[in-house]
Amino acid sequence: MVSNSKLISVIGNVQADLVLRPVAALPPPGEERFVDNVSFRPGGGGGVTGMVLAAAGAPVRLFGTLGNDPIGTVIRSMLAEVGVQTLNIREVALPTSITVALEAAGRERSFLTSRGHMEAFSKHDLADEALTAPITLLTGFFTTPALQPDVPSLANRARRDGSIVLFDPGSDQFGWSDSGREMLFSVLDECDGFLPNEAELLALTDAGNVTDALAGLRRRFDRAVVVKMGPRGCLVSENGSSAPVELLSVPVEAPDTTGAGDSFNAGLALGLSRELDWVGSAQLAAALASEVLKQPAARRYLTPRDVERLYLASRGGPMLPEIEI
Repeated sequence: MVSNSKLISVIGNVQADLVLRPVAALPPPGEERFVDNVSFRPGGGGGVTGMVLAAAGAPVRLFGTLGNDPIGTVIRSMLAEVGVQTLNIREVALPTSITVALEAAGRERSFLTSRGHMEAFSKHDLADEALTAPITLLTGFFTTPALQPDVPSLANRARRDGSIVLFDPGSDQFGWSDSGREMLFSVLDECDGFLPNEAELLALTDAGNVTDALAGLRRRFDRAVVVKMGPRGCLVSENGSSAPVELLSVPVEAPDTTGAGDSFNAGLALGLSRELDWVGSAQLAAALASEVLKQPAARRYLTPRDVERLYLASRGGPMLPEIEI
């Protein structure tokens, strides 16, 4: 399946993730607590999406940066081990950015991120071929401030050259302002698909529920919207005149959920690269993200055979037999 996929370009934040679980609350000042599980792995919207696509055997180019320190070296090596071509991940003279994710059952995740090398990621770090793939995903918008002013023109250039341009901005850690919202809409004007999660959509539109948020968004953006809603699944609205389609998911037991949305983005881009429609691509994305979540915390990706099984199932074909490979 993946051998017939079109090339996917992923442009965004590549960094390190350190996931601690369970952390229901920070210890009081001066005190220490133990946690059961710690995982260190490639992170960032660009890093996770590129890793999942490459491990699946999809043709993908990942464009980003890493710091020139031991952490950056390790993350680059971990990405290369699963098939990411790291030539387009530039090295910059700054410490590699790290996100510490704190997770526990029954509470929303929280994150602490060092600014590090992502502060300097700009259009000058992008090779010319970054905008020439049939599918282009722009991600990590709020974590790459030097790139932000150029994202609308980058999206425009890619779309003019025939690329399907997808945009997942992430969350504004400084709080959603009117100027920040207008900045996002300037990017959306140049995109084919918007991939927020539920909280981001509500914050962008200042609405109280997804129905009202989608109606508000439609006054400014008439192309495809795929809203990730965590364990409840996702909502797909192909355009302003089509009825939204809600895709429900089956909750899964997972070591942690950090990177789930980025794995979903990988599946969606993969579906579109195989010329599935938006609903079919979202079905594949939800199935892929669920399967990634089941993997051990240090191995958050699938093999090409894993993805082939999901693709056949999403197309109504026979499932491949379970075998050891």
